[in-house]
Amino acid sequence: MGLSLFGSAAPAPAAARKAPFPAALVRLAIALILAVLAVVPGAPRAGANDAGAAQKPETLVFVFRAMGGKFVSRDMDDLASAIQAQGFDVKVYNYTGYLRPAKETVQQWRSAAVKPRIIALGHSAGGDSAIRFALALNRAHVPVDLIITLDPTRIANRVPGNVARFINIYSSKHTLGGGDPEPGKDFKGHFVTVDLKNHPDIWHLHMARMAGLQEAVVAKIDEVADAPPASAEGALPLEYAPPRDTAVEIWDSAVPVVTGAGETAAMVAAQFAVPAWVVAQVNGVGADDPLAAGRRLLVPRRLAAVVAPAN
Repeated sequence: MGLSLFGSAAPAPAAARKAPFPAALVRLAIALILAVLAVVPGAPRAGANDAGAAQKPETLVFVFRAMGGKFVSRDMDDLASAIQAQGFDVKVYNYTGYLRPAKETVQQWRSAAVKPRIIALGHSAGGDSAIRFALALNRAHVPVDLIITLDPTRIANRVPGNVARFINIYSSKHTLGGGDPEPGKDFKGHFVTVDLKNHPDIWHLHMARMAGLQEAVVAKIDEVADAPPASAEGALPLEYAPPRDTAVEIWDSAVPVVTGAGETAAMVAAQFAVPAWVVAQVNGVGADDPLAAGRRLLVPRRLAAVVAPAN
């Protein structure tokens, strides 16, 4: 099972989508744009001796292990090594050790002329700690670019408003883990919840070794580090459960689309290069059911590339 972290430009309302373009041309345009924006795997990140490196923010990555640490599972350490191999500054902690790095990060951020980008991720109780880490930074008014939680516990805190992007990958059927954190009252960023309840082969303890997950997380961190801070304009929370026999894709949030008369979820999905099942599932409609004019649908949003929607 592969897993990729994606996110799309805000769709235009139906009134502006009248002159159809061939879908093949749209897909070609998407492919060309993604090719230009793609990060070469393994390419070193800008360093102190690179031209323009002085103006490029440093990216700090914090990884929090599950309860029991590396004596129970080394999966998060393996993930940290994969991230570090891309040139990132990565530090790994047990789930209880989030306060000290939070204090140090606040000091570093305050003293830096070019403010660093901050990313945190964790598995199980370590996912809870990634959110607590963000809460500690929130009290100091320090922004966090990305939080990724892997099957956090059911007592995880709400996600604070200093987080620009939050992604929770979990299974609502897990007794251990199974946490579904909610956004805090001040949260205004991109919020995605992916429920793997249709994938019974994914166990809580081994969530971090899910096929393709580590590669996808590294790709997401690359994307966040190489892009300006994400604007939350027009972003709506997105929650879905990938079918068992489909590859798991992770978008960044959702945006609304207003349908024209007779349009279907599958037609809208094709216009924005997303699977028909996710548009149908999120909106509670059949993929091929004709919809009334003016029906509001939520469509997964991609931040990796700004692509004009098919008309």
